[in-house]
Amino acid sequence: MKKRKKMEQIKNNISKIIIAILVLVIAIVSYSFYDFSQTSEKKFIESENLRILKLEEENNLRSELDDIIEQYDNSRDEVDHLNLDLVGKQSEIDELKKEIRKLLNVKHDLKEAKKKIVSLQNISKKYFAKVDSLLGKTEELQNQNTNLITENTHIKTKNKNLNEENTDLNQRLEIGSTLEVYDVEIDRLKFGSHGQERSVIWAKNIQILRCCFKISANQIAKAENKRVFVQYVDENGKLLQSSDTPNDNIFILDESELLSTTYVDFDYNNEETKVCIDWQRGDVLGRGTYKVYFYIDNKKVGGSSFKLN
Repeated sequence: MKKRKKMEQIKNNISKIIIAILVLVIAIVSYSFYDFSQTSEKKFIESENLRILKLEEENNLRSELDDIIEQYDNSRDEVDHLNLDLVGKQSEIDELKKEIRKLLNVKHDLKEAKKKIVSLQNISKKYFAKVDSLLGKTEELQNQNTNLITENTHIKTKNKNLNEENTDLNQRLEIGSTLEVYDVEIDRLKFGSHGQERSVIWAKNIQILRCCFKISANQIAKAENKRVFVQYVDENGKLLQSSDTPNDNIFILDESELLSTTYVDFDYNNEETKVCIDWQRGDVLGRGTYKVYFYIDNKKVGGSSFKLN
């Protein structure tokens, strides 16, 4: 009986020991798992923090690159037309931009990207300094051009005023240089049996109309050989012409071509000049009042009338 009790007691102690060992093992395993979990989580957090820091640095580098590129692009738009010397710098900057983007987006080599950005900043500073210099010179040239345009406008205005004054003066000179015909006398003539001239009274007997007149002195008019065209017009407004009328009896008045009855050339020396011209009629002249008009230098310079019985 005692032996049996003792055996049961031993069994109970062994069970307790086994339970204690199991509890200890579970505790050790639990601690180890907890410790492993804590270590893994810590490493994961550290890895994530590094990854985030690297990503932030990469984004900062991209932002820095974008700022440089934006400033560069804005200045490039302003100076593309100013100086060909900048083309080389632009090519160099464009190449660096490509290299840095590749380092950031493909290789993720931040160390090399930083070096390239520093190099890009140095080149960009020189580029922007050149741009500022060119823009300053351009502004100076634009100001000079504005001054020249203003001065040119003043000159044009002055020339316009001078041209208007000159036109007015020419018009006055043209008016002032116009000659005048006055003291018109008409002789009615026929040839005698021996060819001598004699005056007649009746219209039907007239063979020649001799017109004598004076041309005014004028110091403004050009001294030269001139031509005076003469028109005889009957009371019905018909221009008198005959076989004695010259073939080149056309003259210009107010941009229109007109016919004359006859004409004569004379030398004009700015002094009063007396001129006579004979015209041999064709058809027999009828009775009535006739008019005579005179034209010199394409201007009407006088007129008169006479009566035939």
